[in-house]
Amino acid sequence: MAQNGFKNLLWFMGVVEDRYDPRKLGRVRVRCFDIHPDSKEDVPTDTLPWAIPVLGTYNIDYKPPIEGSWVFGFFLDGEDAQHPMILGVMPGMPTTPVDKTKGFNAQHDNYPAAKDIYQPDIPRTARAESVLDTHVAERLTTRESYSRVDDNGEPYTLWEESITSYNTQYPYNKVYSTESGHSIEMDDTPGSERVLVHHKSGSFIEIKPNGEIQMRSQGDTETVVLKNNTLFVRGNNTVFVEGSNEVYVDGHSKITVDGDLNTEVHGDYRLNVAGGIYLNSGDIFSQKSSSIRQESALDSINLYSNRNIQLQTNEGNMFLNSGNNMFSYVSNNYILEIGANTYIHSNGQYNVFSNNDIAMEGTRIDLNTEGAVELDPGYEAYFAGELTQYEKPSGKKAVLRPQMADPPDRMLVTTVTFSDPGYSTILDSSSVSGEDDV
Repeated sequence: MAQNGFKNLLWFMGVVEDRYDPRKLGRVRVRCFDIHPDSKEDVPTDTLPWAIPVLGTYNIDYKPPIEGSWVFGFFLDGEDAQHPMILGVMPGMPTTPVDKTKGFNAQHDNYPAAKDIYQPDIPRTARAESVLDTHVAERLTTRESYSRVDDNGEPYTLWEESITSYNTQYPYNKVYSTESGHSIEMDDTPGSERVLVHHKSGSFIEIKPNGEIQMRSQGDTETVVLKNNTLFVRGNNTVFVEGSNEVYVDGHSKITVDGDLNTEVHGDYRLNVAGGIYLNSGDIFSQKSSSIRQESALDSINLYSNRNIQLQTNEGNMFLNSGNNMFSYVSNNYILEIGANTYIHSNGQYNVFSNNDIAMEGTRIDLNTEGAVELDPGYEAYFAGELTQYEKPSGKKAVLRPQMADPPDRMLVTTVTFSDPGYSTILDSSSVSGEDDV
């Protein structure tokens, strides 16, 4: 049985000068105090032996120490000093800037940085010292907000980004930081416990002491869900978008609101539907606009009311135009009240029929025709209060003309014009010459 083992270990302290292991085994080159000279000309960095790290965490997910770090270890081959192993890194405080031409300095990396001279190796956010050069100050000076302008031109803020909850006390904050500026903090400071993942760009996710989560993305954010996605919000949900907002849904979309739904659009509102639109209101349905136009391009427009329908214009005209027939049916009384004159013009026949009496009353009633006036009362007719026997005519009869005064030889005081066959325009003519001569 072997009895010697490793009895002549040579212990050392040194500085990592090279961590770029060509075999990518996590090895580093170390210049050891009192073993290697200070001069890189006498012993260049690339001639130093590779030191194997000893991982006391039993975890092979290992990151080699950065160049410039002080390490502690031993040589397995003793004074031959060709097989080094490192046991750990010793934190300290750098007092001189990097000089890559000299020994005990980084070969590739710029560590320590100039701002870290006379600063302990433990991160500033862990020590709660000199934090103005860290993300803490950056978050305080780059807070985002969403503002609008009121009707008087005065700006007001609708939302402002929360401030950082950093309130670290040493030694409670465990900080894992990288040389480029990334950091992960797990802070156990009493009353200020939090977790932070911070990217060097300024993007971060922070879980605050009260359990709130704050997230910021300095660039684009993309979320991909390959199955279902559920979002539950017990309180209010607010979204501010300074640019445009688009939502594409390949399937169906449904919105259920137990309270009111308000949509405010300061520009145009366009709704394009390939199928039908069905609006069902349990209360009033109100529309208000400077101008309203409704058009049915292929079929009919139907208005139905269980009670009244009212059409009203305050100042302008009201036009009803039909390219074919127009029907008006009233199951009870039909009342037409006009504040001025009434004009009815027919290019064809004009027929009035009643199953009961027809009454016409006026200061004077004029019947003007180029032909005969035919009356077919069916049994009796009264003229000037006198009964006139009348037989139902089989055609035109002129027997009543001698009993009726000749109509006045004049035209009505109005002119009826039709500027367009599609639309009727009935206007009082103020230029009609002549006066009532009757």
